[in-house]
Amino acid sequence: MAPAVTSTPDESRVENRAVRRAVRWYLFWSLLVLVLVGLSVILLSGVIVRGTTLRDAERTAKAVADTIVVPLATQAFHDQDPGAVSAMTLALELRSRDGSMEHVRLWEEAGLNAGRMLWADKSAIIGETFPMTPHDFALFGTDNVVATISDLEKEENALERDAGSLVETYTGITDSTGSHLLFETYIPTDRLSDETAALTWRLLAISLGALLILSLATLPLAVSLARRVDRSQAERRRLLTTAVESSDLERRRIAQDLHDGVIQDLAGVGYSLSSLARQAPAESALRPRLDEAATIVRRDVSSLRTLMTDIYPPDLDTRGLAEAIRELLAQEAFAGMTVTYEVDEPLTPSVTTARLAFRVVRESLRNVIKHARATAVLVRVGQQDQALVFEVVDDGVGFDPEVPGPNGHLGLRLVHDTVTDSGGTLTIESVPGSGTTVLGTLPL
Repeated sequence: MAPAVTSTPDESRVENRAVRRAVRWYLFWSLLVLVLVGLSVILLSGVIVRGTTLRDAERTAKAVADTIVVPLATQAFHDQDPGAVSAMTLALELRSRDGSMEHVRLWEEAGLNAGRMLWADKSAIIGETFPMTPHDFALFGTDNVVATISDLEKEENALERDAGSLVETYTGITDSTGSHLLFETYIPTDRLSDETAALTWRLLAISLGALLILSLATLPLAVSLARRVDRSQAERRRLLTTAVESSDLERRRIAQDLHDGVIQDLAGVGYSLSSLARQAPAESALRPRLDEAATIVRRDVSSLRTLMTDIYPPDLDTRGLAEAIRELLAQEAFAGMTVTYEVDEPLTPSVTTARLAFRVVRESLRNVIKHARATAVLVRVGQQDQALVFEVVDDGVGFDPEVPGPNGHLGLRLVHDTVTDSGGTLTIESVPGSGTTVLGTLPL
């Protein structure tokens, strides 16, 4: 039977924080969607009611024109017979009194893009000629109807401008005498606002209610998914920690074997060669060869000690990350460079974070030595917002990060995934001829 996997108190707290954060984000986006849908409903309601109102106005104007105006627009009416004019006035005033129409007018042609007021509810403008828009004038001789929301800015609206905005309709008619007329009506927009508000509330209740029910119904699923994702991430972090620790243990074993075995043996050989060289006669040809061999052995021992430090830095566990990076920068390879090291102490990363950050910094510095041909290098290490931040900047030849190469900077590309899997970020910015910047963050 496989052993049960249990969570530590710290892991449980992390999981609870992650779930709470996921729920907050879920509620935030749900609220944002509700607001956007609400605004869309408000805009859509206005469009729907506006279109409906204009169509209703067109139907009303067409019906009044066909059933009232056309039969009453007789020759006697054109001749301004008082009885015929009174009949037209009475019929149209009745339509005005029931609130369905605010103003009523009847036009006849008076030249190009001009019309004469044949009849109007405002007697002061009867018989006056006014300019008309080409669009409105084109309705003469047709049976078309056009409705718009008017701001009452036309010349013939001088007496009605205090009324605000009205629905204006033009209806082309042919009366009983065969004359081509335009029947104009103005309908109040109060009903437009009332119907818009009523439709808006109905649509809001339906749409927002459905979305709210859906959000509440899917909230348990969202919480469950957040917990499953967080547990998967926690398991991945544990696997990463195990992998880093296993790798670190193997590095420590290799470094210990080098120190206790090959390095000690080579150091002894070097001492022996130096001793033999001193014992050899001064005129012996063997003496310079022994000195040369001793020098080579000592150089190799020094290289192995540097390699051992690279594989497993002893100061990482004993004196901390800051001192381990300082030891890296003290290598002879940086002797010809201007080295700047800025560290914001105290640093309190976990052991895994410190080891991973050291590897990234070490790999960056190794690339500076091998490929950058730099004259200056800057290393910054600090903590910010519960994260370890590290940066390596050089003024070398740079490279194109988008162009893969057979070698060079490959180590940074390999550790990038490890840093990302651990919850951190690693950014490599470089331009040929302008140096390279490696910026990374890791959770503490």
